[in-house]
Amino acid sequence: MNNPLSPITKESGTVKTAAFRSKDIAALYRQQLGIDISAFMPAEGSFYLYRCNETGYHFYYPQGMDGDGTFYETLQQKLGDGYYHDWKFEYQLAFDTVQKDDKVLDIGCGVGNFLTRADAKSAEVCGLELNKKAAAVCRQKGLAVYDELIGEHAAKKEGYYDVVCMFQVLEHIYDIKTFLQDSIRALKKGGKLVIGVPNNEPYFLGYDKYCTLNLPPHHMGLWNREVFEKLAPLFNLSIQQVVYDVKGSIKTQAYLHAKYLLNIKSIGGNHTTIEKIKMLMMGVITFPLAVIKKITTGINGSHIAVVFTKF
Repeated sequence: MNNPLSPITKESGTVKTAAFRSKDIAALYRQQLGIDISAFMPAEGSFYLYRCNETGYHFYYPQGMDGDGTFYETLQQKLGDGYYHDWKFEYQLAFDTVQKDDKVLDIGCGVGNFLTRADAKSAEVCGLELNKKAAAVCRQKGLAVYDELIGEHAAKKEGYYDVVCMFQVLEHIYDIKTFLQDSIRALKKGGKLVIGVPNNEPYFLGYDKYCTLNLPPHHMGLWNREVFEKLAPLFNLSIQQVVYDVKGSIKTQAYLHAKYLLNIKSIGGNHTTIEKIKMLMMGVITFPLAVIKKITTGINGSHIAVVFTKF
């Protein structure tokens, strides 16, 4: 099998870095979340992780494993109110970027928590959301939210927006090049593009190759600062600001390390009492190691947000 093209550059120059058995990942989703993902898994029984050599971007292959609207409605139901946060650090970063007369687009706006605040500050706000239940909540709030793809929207609103935001969206997309091109097309020249994603630095959230929600059909790619820095010139963007969610970074590092050492695969919030006790005991080792790492090489937060300017 020939290596796939990079989803960012649409060019060759990728290398395989990991392989997964579909039935193993399907079993994890059933055990941890009670969700059947077999319909999204490739028929050949395996999928792979590749690295784009030009940008360092890691992506899952083959294409077509990404979840649909029904999958995200189910996931929202399983994870409860915590799936859509009231306010996050990347919301604040985007909010501070928005000016009084700006027109703002939020791609994948969820239940409209950011748009509601931005609406009181900017001239006009608009959201795109494919989760029909979440979009309905937005409309109940009086927000202009549409069930359409960014390509469709950009064709009607080319060069229209001053700020385009996407929070926890890009990691769910396979065709990054087309998605970013369409998002940027909706921006005015000099407009701001604000992107927030999980920070896969250290790689795989530090230790867990089988972190369920970091795998298809939930996530299709893995992001960090290096990728954004190499991506920017390819799309005529310049980076203005990079911010990490540093809350609890030492605790997160210690927790993930303990979970890895104990080979615990259940997701946070669903650990058994025995698993919690084991991780607390292991924390006697992993917490001091995390403190040392923070002092020596540093620990960035579990999420990263970047503000770009369109040339």
